[in-house]
Amino acid sequence: MSGGLKALLYILSFFVPVVGIILGIIWMNDEDLEKKAIGKTCLIVGIVSIVLSCVCWFAASALSLGPAFMNGY
Repeated sequence: MSGGLKALLYILSFFVPVVGIILGIIWMNDEDLEKKAIGKTCLIVGIVSIVLSCVCWFAASALSLGPAFMNGY
């Protein structure tokens, strides 16, 4: 598999995590070692993307509530 296709799959896994998770689960069960490695990486990238988006969402929520408690009253 070419490097460009690998990069495309990793980018797709980051921006559409469901694709990375599904691709990872399917390819991790493949006999080809290269596909297995790519599947594992896509799975990890998809999970990291979901966790990162949750962390950013919670941080943005916390920062938007902060000024409401800093009025000094």
